[in-house]
Order: sequence, then C-alpha cells, then structure tokens
Amino acid sequence: MPGTSPALKWGGIFVLTSILYFVFKLYQQRVFFRRTVKKYNLVSNQSVNRAPRSRVYRYFIQPTLPDHSWLLGNLIAVGKIMAKYPQDVHGQLMPDFVARDYPEIAELGICYIDLWPISWPMLATFHPDIAAQFTQETSRPKHEIIRGQFRPLTGLKDLVLSEGAFWKKWRATFNPGFSTQNITALVPEFIEEALIWKKYLQKIAEDGCVVPLEDCVMKATCDIIGRSVLGVSLGIQTGVDDKIFPTLKSAISLLVTDWSPHQWGRLLNPFRHSRLSSLNRQLRSQLQPLIEAQLQHHERQEGPKTVNGLAIRTYMKEHGLEGTSGGTIDPEFLDVTIENLKIFLFAGHDTTASTLCFAYNYLYQHPNVLAKLRLEHDTVLGADPSDATRRISETPTLLNQLSYTTAIIKETLRLEPPIGSCREGSPTFFLRHPETGQQLPTDGFILFSASKAIHRNPKFWSEPDKFIPERWLDPVAHKNAFRPFELGPRGCIGQELALTELRLLLAMTVRELDIVPAYKEKDEVLLGYQAYQAQMPGELTAHPSKGMPVMVRIKKAGNSNE
Repeated sequence: MPGTSPALKWGGIFVLTSILYFVFKLYQQRVFFRRTVKKYNLVSNQSVNRAPRSRVYRYFIQPTLPDHSWLLGNLIAVGKIMAKYPQDVHGQLMPDFVARDYPEIAELGICYIDLWPISWPMLATFHPDIAAQFTQETSRPKHEIIRGQFRPLTGLKDLVLSEGAFWKKWRATFNPGFSTQNITALVPEFIEEALIWKKYLQKIAEDGCVVPLEDCVMKATCDIIGRSVLGVSLGIQTGVDDKIFPTLKSAISLLVTDWSPHQWGRLLNPFRHSRLSSLNRQLRSQLQPLIEAQLQHHERQEGPKTVNGLAIRTYMKEHGLEGTSGGTIDPEFLDVTIENLKIFLFAGHDTTASTLCFAYNYLYQHPNVLAKLRLEHDTVLGADPSDATRRISETPTLLNQLSYTTAIIKETLRLEPPIGSCREGSPTFFLRHPETGQQLPTDGFILFSASKAIHRNPKFWSEPDKFIPERWLDPVAHKNAFRPFELGPRGCIGQELALTELRLLLAMTVRELDIVPAYKEKDEVLLGYQAYQAQMPGELTAHPSKGMPVMVRIKKAGNSNE
C-alpha cells in the first residue's frame, strides 16, 4: 500500500502471523485432546453424569469434563465452576472445585482437562495412589511449564528443578544439612531471629493497629533460612540488609506458571525477561559474598554445622580436597550453592509463612484447640511462658515432644497444602488406575498431583473440610494421602526445617499473644473461612487472602490455657 511505513507493514505481518500461529496451535491442541479422549475411551457421557454410584455407573462415567468445545476446550466448564468462588482464589484449588462439582468424576480419581491456551492440558489426580505412580514409584521430570519460568532465575541448577545425575549428586551433597539432627542443633540460632519477630508482634499489640501478618512472617522465615544455610543473619527483619529481600520479591513478581487473565500484565510486559535477568544478576551478586566468606572460613566454624557447612564438607571429601583452603573449591560448587540458596529462599520463605498464618487463623476459630495447645506447652515447656525460649534454646529436642503442636501443623498443611507437583507425561508412560486397572495416557499432559483435592477427598479422609488435629494423634490415614511436601525421592528437602520453624514460632507466641484475624465483614468467605488460599499480587504460590490482616493482643497473665 503506497505510503505505508516499513514499521507498520512489518508490524501488520507480525500480527497476522501471530494470529495464524495461534489458530494453528488451537486446532492442533483440540485435535490432540479429542483424539486422545477417543483413542483411550475417555469421553464423558453427560447423560449419566448424575447416575447413582454403582459398578455400572463406574463403567460408563469417564474422567473428562462434559461439553468439550473446539474453540475453548474445557475453559467454559472450568470457568463456570470457578465463578462460584472468590475471584482471587488461587488456581491450584481448581481441581478441588472440579471434584466438588463433579463428585462422580472425582470418584474415579482423575480428570483430563483441556485448558489451552490458559495452560497445557492437564491430568489432575484426586487419588493418592495414582499420584504416587508419577512421584514415588517413578519420579517423572518436572513439567516444562515450571522449568521454563525458573530457568532465568536459577539456570535449573537447583534441587527443585534439576534432573538426573546432576540432581542426584547435589541432593546427596545438601542432604546432611537438612537432617533432623542438624536442624535441631541450629534451633538456638533460629531463636535469635524468632525473638526479633516476636518483639515486632508485641509492638503491633502496643500500637493497636491492623497489619498483614504474612509480610512480617516472610521476613522472619527468610532470616531463619539464612541462619540455617549460612550461619549468619541476613538482617532482613532489622533492615540491616535492604537488598536481598526486595530483589527476591521483585524477581518472584515476574514469574508466571500459566497464561490466565490475572497473569496477562506480566506476560505482556516486553521487558519482563530482561528485567528478570537483571534481578537474577543482582541477587547473585548480593548472595555471592556471603557464600564466598563461608567457603574461606568453613574450617574455623565452631558449634552446629550449617546446611552449606556440611555441604562443603561433603563436597570436599568426595573430591579429595579435605584440609585445603576454600580457594581451591571447584567454581561449580560456588555456582550451584548460589543457585540453591535462591531456591531455598524462594521455596521456603512464603510457604512456611503461609502455613503459620493459616495455623493462627484455625486456632482463633477453634478456641478449644488453642486451649489444648497451650496446655501442652505448659506441660512440656513449663508453666511460665516467658521461660519457654530459654528452655528450648538449652534443650532444642523439647520441640520434638510437642505432639499436639505437630498435629495442628499437619492438619493445617492438610487443609492448606502449599502447592501441588507438576510432572511431565510421556508417550511411553501410562498410569494405571489402582481399582479398575484402566490404562491412562500421559503424553502431552501436565501430571498434576492435586494435593489440595487429595487432602480433602472424602474417600480418604473423614470430615475432610473440618479442622481436626486429633486425627494425627493416632493416624490411620492412607499412606499416600498426606503429601504437602510431596512424597518420593523429589520430596521437599527442607520439610524438617519448615516443621521445626513452625513448632518454634508457635511455641514462642501462643501463650503470650493472641493473634486475631481482622478481616472486614464484607470480605469473601471460602468453605467457612475468610482466610483462604489466594492469588496475591506479585506472588506465585498460594497465600492467605489479603495477606492475613490481624490484630495482636498481649495475653493477660493467668492460666495460659484459657
């Protein structure tokens, strides 16, 4: 067209090409899904969707949602389900909502869901023994939808996303530092960070203001992770360091794991990848001096060994470098430890903080449970709450005697698991239904261990939506049904650290402070609670809705179990 500028011309070509590519991919995905459904007899017969449960019923109902659309796949069906719940609810709850809306499909233990272009097609499982097949019996690789987003942040050199011999080598290197024995020995150092956090809560109580509890807990857990890995305080709570935490949170705010509407602002940002690379370099430069100092002085470290301290020892022993200076360490070790410190901070700070917030919410809503918790602390830690910190510091193993505290933590994790695991399917990898023997294809699908749905599946849990810590005092749960940290060889390496943090922070606060949720009356409710797993701005994983607004009150002196 005469007079058209080259930029406009090429821009038009780009837009047209993008549209054609999108249409091609849309057609390709819909054909793939429908062919898979037909080939393996996975079609959902809506006419019998609500039939009574029986063997005949189980034979006809198949694990797909009804009314698959050529244009939108299952997005209409999923959209109708999600519209019944708060708008900010986190996406990981979707399979649980599907299970509630289609109990006959949930009864089968799995559901094939075509979510393209919002996400890859998904095979969500509600059955723990099916999840076990791709996480425990065979540990399938993490899905590219996750790996692709974290590649700019860690180069996939971390224990969460690396694979094969590389993962095996470094998991063995870091394992000793995360052992129960070693984490317990580090408790006195954790207490120093916990005391800073407790003083902050006491100040909030004096001021009488409402604050988002999760913000301060995330900073405390970051400092505790710094203590466990490096043996030094990162100074995030005190403001000594004003770079690491902001850089970490800025990087997290640019990560996406799906293409849903609330992510479009990030996805359409043309500078996202360059900004993420820049933040990655900044975070690396901020963490590198801390690790280099540890490498130089590790032989002089006295007392309990940190995670990195034991990793250095393991690495040097395996490479015949014992007795040499830190300067002779293979640069690979420095590189990998930096990348893993990033992922320890990312994976550990907000999931632990979210769990603690939900625990406080459940305790407030269930005063009888709170009274039992305080009574246990009186019994194990002594009747004087102000003396508990000293006693725990002198005898950290006291935390392991808090059985009811642990039951509360486990019940909180059952109801509010941090995240499910996404694994890759394969043309040669089939799942087998443990009850029917049906072969289930996985090629082209995200294999999603939907921990939220599994943890609330009435087939495996009595009164699954109720907060009942007592169920853990004499547990009879299905062996694979509790998986907040995931099970199998790729289970979270930091789970003992997380449980220790949670026991410690509860033990240091529940008898002296009342944490009171301060949601507004108009705030939305999910399954009876205003605190629910939400998609918070700038965050990736599920967080307490609105950051868990609370008021803090100094508990009146007297019987601590009142």
